Amino acid sequence: MTVLTELQKIESSLNGSKITKTEAADLAKNMPPELLPEWLMEALQNYPLLGVCFSLDEDDDESGLGADLKWFTVDQMIEEALFVYPGKVVLNLGYLPVAACLAGSGDPYFLKMKGSNLDDPALVRIPHDLVAEDDSYPESEIEVVCKTLSRFFNLSEID
Repeated sequence: MTVLTELQKIESSLNGSKITKTEAADLAKNMPPELLPEWLMEALQNYPLLGVCFSLDEDDDESGLGADLKWFTVDQMIEEALFVYPGKVVLNLGYLPVAACLAGSGDPYFLKMKGSNLDDPALVRIPHDLVAEDDSYPESEIEVVCKTLSRFFNLSEID
């Protein structure tokens, strides 16, 4: 199972937009290159993901909380990564912001782009209120939603 294979399966249900060449260039200019693998840029350019709302049942969410999220636009990804917490702290830890919480917590969703499985990274929720005064973040508090992004796309519903 790969991310692109799962996106292909749900493509007809995706009701968002694709990134433009200008947006792709903005993303590449503002994000560390190791956080933007070729498959991810391909996915964002070929599938209308931006603005899509997804929900994941509590039973399918590794954290047991369930997930209601809206995939970020490029501007939102850049803003979360560079200007707001927890994004500007966890970006350096290898987490790429990809979605906003729709359940009211305000905790954004990220792809874990460092470590193993970079071709199908984990989707995680990062509580925004745990950033320390020294701009550090306790990685032990990061909540794994799905161990792989392909699993998330396979199990989630599009709202």
